[in-house]
Amino acid sequence: MNEPRYELRQEKNGTWTVIDGMTRVPAASDGRDLTGLDRDDARDIMETLNRDHLAGRKSPLV
Repeated sequence: MNEPRYELRQEKNGTWTVIDGMTRVPAASDGRDLTGLDRDDARDIMETLNRDHLAGRKSPLV
């Protein structure tokens, strides 16, 4: 738990996806994959998820 778990991937269409680094698939929130995002939103979500992960908290986003 000492390293960030979530990362970003830019898709061919220019949108961004938040990837779960452990499973290598898109992270999901409320049953919706975190795909098709603009860069700023994707980065904000990734930072929140990683902050919660590193603090040992279950994120309200996933």
